Amino acid sequence: MRINIENINLRDQIYEILRDMILQREIGPGEKIGEEELSKKIGVSRTPFREALYRLEGEGIIEIIARRGAFVRRQSRATIIEVLEIREVLEGLVVRLVALNLSDKTLGQLQKCLDNIKDTPDEPSQLIKFTHADEEFHQLLLDACQNQMLKNLMATVNIHLQFIRLRTVVIPGRAKKTIREHYEILDAVAQKDASKAEALMRRHIASVREYATEHIENME
Repeated sequence: MRINIENINLRDQIYEILRDMILQREIGPGEKIGEEELSKKIGVSRTPFREALYRLEGEGIIEIIARRGAFVRRQSRATIIEVLEIREVLEGLVVRLVALNLSDKTLGQLQKCLDNIKDTPDEPSQLIKFTHADEEFHQLLLDACQNQMLKNLMATVNIHLQFIRLRTVVIPGRAKKTIREHYEILDAVAQKDASKAEALMRRHIASVREYATEHIENME
């Protein structure tokens, strides 16, 4: 992949580069991240590179083992299913609350987020664009839910969810299906139909869980 680093927000840029390499399977599950080699390739010192690794570790994407280095995590089947079961309930509540208190600003942001990726080809080279938009859509809903305790609970779930999102997006057909489901959720939210929005979000997360269960070998 082409690597282009600017001095602004250096740690964030390194984080994005490493995360995208994991997304595209340039660094696979269980594989060691070559710290010295990659920091030289990117053209940065070891300090900001390690800070990016710590951030990835905090999100559950990698594991840093003393005297051995950093490795891309493998998640067990049970953990993946448990996280998605919890996510289904919590995000259902998130979208219910948003539908009850929807602002024009939030509606516009959600619409723009989906419109930017609706014609994105379902192919590996487009996965990064889709993944960022998927995260943005769910984060916009969470930001607008006006329930701080729920946000705190989702922050815990999201530590594990980052890893799962990177894995499910590579499953053939998953990206396009997600976009369709997001539009259905958005329509219910726009109509301020809280019950329908919650049901659709729960069905969406359940669909992700089914995909993950069927294609678990692509995720571990």
